[in-house]
Amino acid sequence: MGIFSLLEKNAETELINDIESVLRTHYSSGAKELLSRFTYLKSHPESRIIEPFGLYATAINVLLGSSSVAPERYTETMTYGEKVYADMFPYEENTPDFENISSIFLEMFNKDGVIPRKLFDGTIYDLFSDKFNYMKWSKNIIGDSSNGLIEAYIKPYAITARAYFLDEDCFTANLIDVTMKLQRTADMQAVIDDELEKMRRMSGIYDVNEATLLDAVRKIQMAQVLHDRVVELVKVVEERVNILDATSRNSVQDVKTICEDEVKKAKYELSIIDEKLKAAYDECVSEQKQVVLYEKKKLVEETFAEAEERLSALKKAAEKTINTVKLEMPEGITQLELGTVENAAKISVTSSTSKHQTEAGESRKITAEYSNTIPDASAYLNQHDEYAKIYEPQINVKDEDVEIPDVNPLLDETKKFSDRYQAAMDKKSYMIAMGEHFHKMFDDVLIAVMENANPYLIGPSGCGKTYMVSQIAKILDMDFIDIGYINEEYDILGFQTADGGYSRPNFYRCYKYGKIAFCDELDNGNSRATVKLNSFLSNLKDASYNFPNGENVRRHPNFRIIGAGNTDGNGADSNYNSREKIEESVQQRFTPIYVGYDNEVEKKILADYPDWYSFLVLFRKATDEWGRKNYGDAPGIITTRDATRIKKYKDNNSFDMNKILEYEFVQTKDITYLAFIEDHIRHNIKDFANAEEIMRAFSQIVDSRRG
Repeated sequence: MGIFSLLEKNAETELINDIESVLRTHYSSGAKELLSRFTYLKSHPESRIIEPFGLYATAINVLLGSSSVAPERYTETMTYGEKVYADMFPYEENTPDFENISSIFLEMFNKDGVIPRKLFDGTIYDLFSDKFNYMKWSKNIIGDSSNGLIEAYIKPYAITARAYFLDEDCFTANLIDVTMKLQRTADMQAVIDDELEKMRRMSGIYDVNEATLLDAVRKIQMAQVLHDRVVELVKVVEERVNILDATSRNSVQDVKTICEDEVKKAKYELSIIDEKLKAAYDECVSEQKQVVLYEKKKLVEETFAEAEERLSALKKAAEKTINTVKLEMPEGITQLELGTVENAAKISVTSSTSKHQTEAGESRKITAEYSNTIPDASAYLNQHDEYAKIYEPQINVKDEDVEIPDVNPLLDETKKFSDRYQAAMDKKSYMIAMGEHFHKMFDDVLIAVMENANPYLIGPSGCGKTYMVSQIAKILDMDFIDIGYINEEYDILGFQTADGGYSRPNFYRCYKYGKIAFCDELDNGNSRATVKLNSFLSNLKDASYNFPNGENVRRHPNFRIIGAGNTDGNGADSNYNSREKIEESVQQRFTPIYVGYDNEVEKKILADYPDWYSFLVLFRKATDEWGRKNYGDAPGIITTRDATRIKKYKDNNSFDMNKILEYEFVQTKDITYLAFIEDHIRHNIKDFANAEEIMRAFSQIVDSRRG
């Protein structure tokens, strides 16, 4: 009984009765016609085509549940289903795999199924050993059989194409693809011919006739003739090259001689220029020395005059004090003297004979002296003349005295951006020619700065964010100030000092005088304090801000803010677990740009040491794989900063190979992690053969760590 073997006889009977009851309650003429057919087959088993009868009843149940079939087509559809059953079940219930095929058969009655649309084709169905593949294909057919697509095109193609496929899944995929192409095109035969031609070629079948072979032979003969001519031309060229080589050697010698003469002449002229410059320099130094000596003499004279005035005032104050002391002096004090200014200011106090005398009748005299010497100002300056030469008077320059610079030509929005950008790129090209290396994301960051878009550079430690900002400042010919991470509001706004003054922060100077404010580690600051940046990130053309000192500062057109951080601003991650979430309003005013490590920059840095560059690439691939397998960032990754240090060690021959590996690749890493890295590098070292020596040394260090 197949799938119905699981049903009890009474359950099958109940199913049949339920379907009959549903048909009786259906008032359409089509349902009544199907009911008549159903009751007839129920009582006349010999007239049934679909067996068991429970399968027939289930098919009607599926049909009734499908809204795509109108009631008047119920009987027609079931009749078509009986024809399909005959093709699918040649041995009725004894057909192999009856249970699975029955499931496919019932699925054909569903909405937009094969049977309601009359799309079943027994020939195509037989091409599939796995009948579920047939259902996969049939679901891609649009419409019904009335257009003749299956009979005229798909079936002939499927019969022919089946011979080219050993794998049925591949055949199914190809037939689905061709069916969809046929439904989208008007020239169906061209599609069929093209697909069959592809399969024949894939199978090594080519339509080669005698004319084609003769044409190929003719082309081979022509190629041989051309080859002979090329050989002759090569001989001629070699002869001419030999002649040119001899001529060039003579020319090189002549040019070398001329160059040596010109170099000697240039050296002689440079020596003359050098002597003239030296004489001019000595003359300039002598003139400046005279100016300095004059200024010094003038300053000394002014200082002498001021000192004399102060000494005179002190003398008058001392005399006044002495007179006051005399008036208030206790009885018995007989003498008080004031020395001259030139010698010293000396006060001497002496008492009279005491009431208590000695037995010899001699009086006892008690004298107290206090002296405080104030030297002459001119003598002091002459004595300490060397200090006067060193300690020049300092002029305290206030911010108000600094000249406000003009608008930077590369940031002047009255000029076309394309012209400004081309000028910046020309300067970049010059810097490259001078040996500078640029990150692959440099141009995007530069554009964001020029467009006043407040870029926020996201990247791990050591990937070159700060260096990139310094390069941008160099190209724009501007100063940039790293204001660090923002912990308090006064890091941006400054503060009033205890004496009523105002401490101007670096951010103030950037805003007023048109510099680049680099907010590094923006995700490591105080998010509440960072919100203060919103007032400066709006980038309005005529913006200004009232700083705590009461000064209303107008935003300079050159002012730019560049932020940077190790995270995307949404809080801590596995490597940077102390990072704060940047407040959303601040994030919206920044343009996030992911920087990351750039292998091309590191390749240029280590151009003289390709073996170390190869090992760096292998090591980073291993750390990336560790991160993927452990769902997080790997510890101790190799940075662009590390590449720069390696180059320095090699250039200076300071650390040997083992020391570089120990300090840059091994230290602080546990043995499990190192073992994983070593194993991954060993499996990929074949693609980087020049790093094998470094790899062997690395393996030895890791083995020694294992103990």
